[in-house]
Parts: sequence; C-alpha cells; structure tokens
Amino acid sequence: MVELSGKKYGVELLDRKIRLVGVSASAGRKTVDILTEIPADEISSQSLDHNGSLYLAVSEDSAIIKRVKISADRSLDPDKLAQFELLASLLDNQDHYYFESFEIDTGRERLAIAYKKSEIDGKLDYFSNNFIKPSGFQLRSWAMAAGYQNYGRPAGGRLICLIDITDSMASFCFVENGRPINLGSVVSNAGISESDPRKSKAFLLDIIATVQYQMLTFDKLSQSVPLSAVIITGSCCNQELAAGIEKGLGIKTSLPEMRRELFASDLFPESHKYLVGLGLTVE
Repeated sequence: MVELSGKKYGVELLDRKIRLVGVSASAGRKTVDILTEIPADEISSQSLDHNGSLYLAVSEDSAIIKRVKISADRSLDPDKLAQFELLASLLDNQDHYYFESFEIDTGRERLAIAYKKSEIDGKLDYFSNNFIKPSGFQLRSWAMAAGYQNYGRPAGGRLICLIDITDSMASFCFVENGRPINLGSVVSNAGISESDPRKSKAFLLDIIATVQYQMLTFDKLSQSVPLSAVIITGSCCNQELAAGIEKGLGIKTSLPEMRRELFASDLFPESHKYLVGLGLTVE
C-alpha cells in the first residue's frame, strides 16, 4: 500500500518526559519531521495533526513476557495457541490483560505478551485527554527493533543486541537475521547521572551483566551463533557509554547508523536516539 498522505506519531512517557516522533507521508515518501523531548506538563503546547495516528511505547515492566512452544499444526491459530499457553501461567483473570504474540522461531515458538490493563489504560487516557487518542501500543524493545530495521542501516553479523538507554531503564532486544528473538529490560535505582559518575557506572554494570546473563541462559543464544555487535540508542546513548559496554562485554558496541534520506536535515544529528519512537510508526 502506498500512503499518499498522512501523519504518524510514536510517543513514550518516561520520567515525566514525553519523547515524540512524527513522520509525514507525501506521495509515497516518508519524512521524519519531529524528534523532540518535552516535559509532560507541556504536552498540550504541541501542535499536532488530530487526524493522524499515534502509537504508544510500553515499558517491559508493564507486561508479562513469555516464550511459549506451540503446535506446528497450520490449521490452528498460532496467536490463540500462544495466548492459551500464557493464560495458563497467569494468576489474575484474563480480563485484566491485553494480549498479543509474535513468531520467534518458524512454526514452533512465539513470544507471548500480556499487558497489564490497569497500567496501559491509564496511559491511553492520559494521551487521549492531553494529546490525541492512541491507535495502538507496543513494547519498547519490539518497537526499537522495528525502528532499527526500517530507519537505520543494519550492521553486524547474524546476531546483534539492541539496547535503548534512558535515565533509569534500558530495554534490550536480541535480533537474529532481522528477527527479534529475545527481549526484556533493566531497571536501575542508580540510573545515568551526570553529577555522580558512580551511579552511571553501576547502571552500566547492570546492563552488561544482563546481556551476559541472557547469553548464558537463553538456549537459542547459547548455541553456536556468536553475538557480533551491540547497538545502543535512547536519550542517554553516547560514545562514552558505547565504549564502556564494549569494554565490559568484549563485543563491538556502537551507535546506530541512520538513513539520512528519511529525516529532515536539522533532525538527523539526533535521529540515533529515537529508535523506539521511530519503530512505532512502522506498519
């Protein structure tokens, strides 16, 4: 489908800040013309196209995420099978959740996700009342992978790890041949602090330890496929953090290389920090 016109927004609420991405489509050509971070109480000052579509990023701690094995029988709905497997492990009533699933291994494995309705509905109401009504939502880590595949220039080998770093949280996603296969987040009490380097170092060590743990415990990652590259994005990403992660993991770590032609020229220098929001605008 060629979109002749229209506006899409990707948005996330983090630490009382709004991170906003806007993408315009004209005659089949997409251009990113909004990349901004504003205080949450200034959201109403943004002039937006209320006929556009807005998609919300959801942090991993607002969801229950589980890899499930399903029947290879093609006559059965794989999404419903994954939902059934996840429901069996939940203690609450299924009406308390939104569900979705993604294929992570052809035919046999899916990533099943149960979003906590109470948390999601509060954010949906907030943006409906102060912004425009969201058309949908997605995990930060999954959106990050879509942003990288569609707005970046993918690099590295068969298996890479994407990490989005904010003030106090890091979402990660392992991607094999363009397909996300494992994801999650690191929440830190320390966070990134310009005034206290010790806190930043503690957060950095948490991120490194989490990636190492995932490599050791996730069976698909512990097979013969080596992790060839780590790509960092997010509001706090910089070359210094990349160097620290590379030193800790012993794996090449860099900022993403973005596709300049998709961005308004004045926004391109900051584009590498917005993979999550950019991914929300992808079909």
